Amino acid sequence: MITHDNIIEFKEYLESGRWEEDFEYRTQDGQAEMLDMLEALFGLCETADEILTRKLYENMRGTGPSGPQEASALPPESGS
Repeated sequence: MITHDNIIEFKEYLESGRWEEDFEYRTQDGQAEMLDMLEALFGLCETADEILTRKLYENMRGTGPSGPQEASALPPESGS
């Protein structure tokens, strides 16, 4: 499993410009592999967003792992 430190390290790699520098030195196949990796990362982020959203809503409704919540702790439902 990927660790938090791995994620931070990769984020810093991207932000520093080293990813782009490495990209320029790669062959076409290497560049395609790097782009495929970023595309896979986007897919991973979409999946993580879906899971996070679902878990947040479950917790707001009181159906999450923390168990039922008091009604006053729930946000008001919109009438729209």
